Amino acid sequence: MAFIPMRQTAVISPFTGNDPDYNEPQYGADYTLKCRFDEGVKLVRNRNGEEVVSVGAFLFDKLAAISINDRLTFTNELGAATTYDPLAIAVIRDLSGRPILTEVSV
Repeated sequence: MAFIPMRQTAVISPFTGNDPDYNEPQYGADYTLKCRFDEGVKLVRNRNGEEVVSVGAFLFDKLAAISINDRLTFTNELGAATTYDPLAIAVIRDLSGRPILTEVSV
């Protein structure tokens, strides 16, 4: 059971590599994960250590297999679909060190 209610879903497109001819990113087969998406602006550090503005955060149960190069698509309650690229990924652990949530800032 999830630490917090996960009543939304996100479609994850896993990054598989770059196209050898055009150097465009290529993505594998999409899959869905239950999540919670919280919209809100905050400053986070990206993988280069620069401060960037995040417009929201996905929370996934336990340790989700999401990389910084994947693409996440979320459809809100009004039916508007938005695609996001992760800015930062953090694993939230309990006192024993077990992962309880994966936070993906977008």
